[in-house]
Amino acid sequence: MRDKLSKLGKGPLEKYARFVSHHALVVLAIFLIFTIFTGYQASLMETAGMSQKDWLPKDVEVVKTFELIADQFAGSFSTATIAVETEPRYAKSDEIRDVRDPEVLRYVDLLAERAKLVYGVVGAESAADVIKEANEGRIPPSLRSVKSLLEHDEVAEQRISNYISDDYSLTVVRLNLLEDVDAGEVVEELREVIKIDKPPGVEVELSGDQVLEVTMMELAEETMGMTSFVSFALIILILIIIFASIKYGLIPLLTIVFGLIWAIGALVLAGFEITPQTSGVMAMIMGIGIDFGIQVTKRFRYELRMQKREDAMVDTLKNVFYPMTITTLAAVIGFKCLALGQLPVMADMGTMMATGVVFCMVAALTVVPAVLVLFERENKKNQK
Repeated sequence: MRDKLSKLGKGPLEKYARFVSHHALVVLAIFLIFTIFTGYQASLMETAGMSQKDWLPKDVEVVKTFELIADQFAGSFSTATIAVETEPRYAKSDEIRDVRDPEVLRYVDLLAERAKLVYGVVGAESAADVIKEANEGRIPPSLRSVKSLLEHDEVAEQRISNYISDDYSLTVVRLNLLEDVDAGEVVEELREVIKIDKPPGVEVELSGDQVLEVTMMELAEETMGMTSFVSFALIILILIIIFASIKYGLIPLLTIVFGLIWAIGALVLAGFEITPQTSGVMAMIMGIGIDFGIQVTKRFRYELRMQKREDAMVDTLKNVFYPMTITTLAAVIGFKCLALGQLPVMADMGTMMATGVVFCMVAALTVVPAVLVLFERENKKNQK
């Protein structure tokens, strides 16, 4: 086995290593073009929402039943809620303290009517509807009138409890939404709806399945950006300390920079969707992928002590190729085994991590060696 690896090392692998060493600019040009292409694809990446049923395989009976009912009764199983709550700031003021106040009822009625104009909203109900039905389509002029109306109409009083809390500090507008509409657009328009002028001492918030989904996507994008930035910054600091050199501390970073761009671009091109659950693997890919860049850089510096730049890189690639290949194969097999379970999200995470590790290895064997050779051109030019 050792003889076979030795022969391979003197064959295609050595030819490749010499090509990278002697034609570093050509290698960089090729992969920069590839980076521009995949970078454009990566820029098209959007974080897709993921509902609870998306966590389950599509052939599970409960998902089939859910989809069947949703097809027959569109909009019945996706809801949102506009919550209107009294929050007076001052003890003695004209601020509203009872959501049965006609001013609040007119406000929630306006919210409901505005919400119905949003595409995807198929129904909106509030306490105002109950009051109007019990009072010939009108909202009484005073709080005392509303209380009197409810005291004499037990049915209305019972129905209104579905929209008003027991302490009269909270009332809701219940919205029915179509299941197959774009959650982001619907939530964005509903957020505009609740911006209309509200009565004094009242706060309004939006909640519901699709609202939570959109909020989760927004937080996932923010978290992904923050964790990636912090991870990247800490990796830079650690590498500079390890190599005691800014140059050698920064070059290994090209492994994860190019590797992530290529991986995300390839996944987007393949139709893969990034979800809040899978977005966190970026930092994991960085943690694994940076090791490849460190291996190449450390070996190259070691070989430079004994030979000139080109020969040092040839021996570097010949010595790191097999360990990196074995590590990558082991990682890919392990990550892809996540697909053996029945949860799609786990399979997606495995695919992302496997793709990221593979592209990080490719970057470590192409871009990093080429840059190292070019950066050593002046300083090691005359070494033998």
